[in-house]
Amino acid sequence: MAPRGSIDTAPVGLRLDDRDNALNAIRLLLAVFVVVDHAYKAATGRPGPWAHMGDFAVEGFFAISGYLIAGSRGRMAMRPFAWRRGLRLMPAYWALLLFTAFVVAPLSTVLTRSHYDWASAAGYVVNNSLLFTTQMGIGGTPEGVAYFGLWNASTWSLPFEAAAYVMFGLLLAIPAFGRRAAAVACAALSAATAVQSVTGLGVNVTPDLTRLWSFFAAGVLLWFVRERLPVSRGAGAAAGIVVIALLVLDRSLYLAVAPVPVAFLLLWLGARLPVRIGARNDISYGVYLFAFPLQQLMAVGRVPEAVGLDWFALLSVAVTVPVAWASWLLVERPSMRLRRRVPVGPRPSSVVVSVDTVAPAQ
Repeated sequence: MAPRGSIDTAPVGLRLDDRDNALNAIRLLLAVFVVVDHAYKAATGRPGPWAHMGDFAVEGFFAISGYLIAGSRGRMAMRPFAWRRGLRLMPAYWALLLFTAFVVAPLSTVLTRSHYDWASAAGYVVNNSLLFTTQMGIGGTPEGVAYFGLWNASTWSLPFEAAAYVMFGLLLAIPAFGRRAAAVACAALSAATAVQSVTGLGVNVTPDLTRLWSFFAAGVLLWFVRERLPVSRGAGAAAGIVVIALLVLDRSLYLAVAPVPVAFLLLWLGARLPVRIGARNDISYGVYLFAFPLQQLMAVGRVPEAVGLDWFALLSVAVTVPVAWASWLLVERPSMRLRRRVPVGPRPSSVVVSVDTVAPAQ
């Protein structure tokens, strides 16, 4: 491995070449952003003080994921890559379905003194088991809340994430798909998103797909140029100013321009910050998954009215963290130990990987 050199001169890719970085801490912070955003929505049915906090967080997830997934795909063939992606995504999701159907939702009927439909609970687990939420509620629960009949407002992004793994996993195996192709993909997806935002065009999932994939493609693009990304304070400050300006100016302009600056800013923070929370125990996915059902349960119990919206947001985080920690210890970490069941195999020849700047294992 090449010497790290000064923190102000070593490129971002070199600073992120092992687990000694703050990316998991950044992802945990983004998950907390989602929890806080959803707290106001679960309590009132309306966005909170920062209307796009949750959107920015999910977009940030996709940007970081694009960078790390490109590195992961560069180290292994498609089969072990897909196996590892499935192990990271699915077991915790299935645990979420079971937890919601057989713990959280039944408790809500205790609070409302109503009958619980166990057959509907089983259907909730089975019908939603492939990431797509086709059954939103369970036997009329949750009831008496702003989002009636909806147990989880966070899982909508997971099919887009899984599809991005497949699509970009295949693209990265094509010899012609390199830095320029990734830039074209990012620009095209960003432009399509901005056009849909301005004109209202796009049906069903296309606005969300192009938006989230544009940030994912930005992460992939920055992986290709990781050895050229400056880690200086000036570069980070410039990216931060651009992102903040785009956030406050215009949503359509943000969607057209922001993917690369957002991706760079988050990767820069991951390389630069000394925080190592989550480096070994990554609960960010669990926080993202489990928060909303718990918030809905608390909303059924009239907790927001009792403590106020701001305290409800803080309480949502406090209640979710232990559950996410249990998910990591009991489900996610044991599942990841199965990675070696499918050997990595030869590295794809079409993806150029520098021995000095391999992305962190996912």
